[in-house]
Amino acid sequence: MIRRIDELACTGCGVCAMICPGDVIEMDEGKKARIKYAKDCWTCFSCELACVFKAVDVHPFRKPKPMAW
Repeated sequence: MIRRIDELACTGCGVCAMICPGDVIEMDEGKKARIKYAKDCWTCFSCELACVFKAVDVHPFRKPKPMAW
């Protein structure tokens, strides 16, 4: 799940919002990226990999895994 977007590192280029297949990120009025629907994140890491400024942080696990028996 997407964890956060660093507003200081974000330049407002919009690449993360354009590349997100789940439409989780949007650009706000101040031309900075912001998380729109964090729970809808597919954890595909596209936004994190596309951000050359390292402003996007995606947590590697979407939900806790159930115990395997």
